[in-house]
Amino acid sequence: MKVDKLVKNVYETIMASGMICQGDSVVVGVSGGADSVCLLSVLKNLQMSMALQLTAVHIHHGLRGEAADRDRDFVTALCEDMQIPCVCFQADIRAMAREQHLSEEEAGRKLRYDCFEEVRQERQASKIAVAHHRDDLAETVLLNLFRGSGLKGLSGIPMMRGCIVRPLLGVGRADIEAYLGRQGMSYRNDATNFETEYTRNRIRLDILPYVTEHINQAAVSHIAETAAIASDICRYVENQAAAIGKSIIQWNGEAECLTAEIDAAAFVGQDIAIQRELLRQVLKRTAGQLKDIRSVHIGTLRTLFYGHAGKKADLPYGLRAERTYRTVSVSQKKTHKSADALHGADAEIRLSAPGKYVLDGGKREVCLKIFPVEKNLQIPKKMYTKWFDYDKIKNGLVLRQRRPGDFMMIGGGHKKAIRRILMDDKVPQSNRETLNMLTDGGHVLWIPDTGRMSEYYKITGETRLILSAELKEIEE
Repeated sequence: MKVDKLVKNVYETIMASGMICQGDSVVVGVSGGADSVCLLSVLKNLQMSMALQLTAVHIHHGLRGEAADRDRDFVTALCEDMQIPCVCFQADIRAMAREQHLSEEEAGRKLRYDCFEEVRQERQASKIAVAHHRDDLAETVLLNLFRGSGLKGLSGIPMMRGCIVRPLLGVGRADIEAYLGRQGMSYRNDATNFETEYTRNRIRLDILPYVTEHINQAAVSHIAETAAIASDICRYVENQAAAIGKSIIQWNGEAECLTAEIDAAAFVGQDIAIQRELLRQVLKRTAGQLKDIRSVHIGTLRTLFYGHAGKKADLPYGLRAERTYRTVSVSQKKTHKSADALHGADAEIRLSAPGKYVLDGGKREVCLKIFPVEKNLQIPKKMYTKWFDYDKIKNGLVLRQRRPGDFMMIGGGHKKAIRRILMDDKVPQSNRETLNMLTDGGHVLWIPDTGRMSEYYKITGETRLILSAELKEIEE
């Protein structure tokens, strides 16, 4: 029997990379779309020759009503026909996104991989196969590039990450659809894939088709090739930085209370690419993640190595960096200073988001959270809860009292002195010097006890990350 050319292509990719081995038990994510149906079919074709044990997993996100029900029914029928066991999950992604302050896309992704991992452990499987392909890779590279990315982002989607493997990453969407046509296989179309409100969909539906038609027909392949080169370079830099880090970084503490002491002189002697990667690795280990770590934070930390002893910087996840005579230390701040200590014009509390900061002798607290913009977000209209454009914050958040020169941006893009704003809002003279204010340098974002916030930091169509600040009573 002649082997289909796409099956042969995928098999060669699997063998060359070692992503799936003879006799492996594999969990396969199957949405019912063309990509995942193709993946399941290809692995079914390879099942006997590679002695694979396959289990399909389908997730109903609770977002598309009867259409999602039909997707689930389609997948279960497909798996029954292929004689592949299928495990289905169902959840309310919209509620999950609200509870965890994630976009629906992020919440869905988290749920999918949690479900895949649950089944993998139950079945004692060694791999989780997902259906990302070459066009997905190109879209990811462009998306990362447009949003601002380092070399890691330009590497796109890895073929393997831990137990997660992507056998279709070497084939394109057109190849997949042609294969399904040859096999006479049907699949489901998700209508949300054609809604251009989503950035990734605009790249898929508008940008890449235009580029391939008017600039270069092989654009997707070339982007994928460049991503592979970037991935190789990125891996090399990561390995070099990790090796150098062993000799110039001293780690102290345990688990969630780690402190990194970085030899400043040795650090300064490294190439800038190694420096940035070293700091990225330090922040990942001390914070436990890199989700809200951006190039500006890496840059802020790097400047400490070229500054004087005593300089400090506050970073996401409650991290603090400090320059000493011989090192730069990065560690978790032990506790948040109480705002009761605020007195006098020079007193201040530097805030890191996300975090909680106690006020008024433990009676109130300011809670800061960061989350990405998502479709149909409703901005709260509450005096004690405000949302700000996180990317517009340049000098770092500080909670303090009024100082000379403080201002707030009002309608029409005009600056107005805080002194005048407090007068206009009829704040008693006796209270004006003790009001707590959330500031970015001399620019006041928010005066919680009056509800005033700066027009400059309001959410717009260009906003990517939202800072939520809430002042609330602490329940006894």
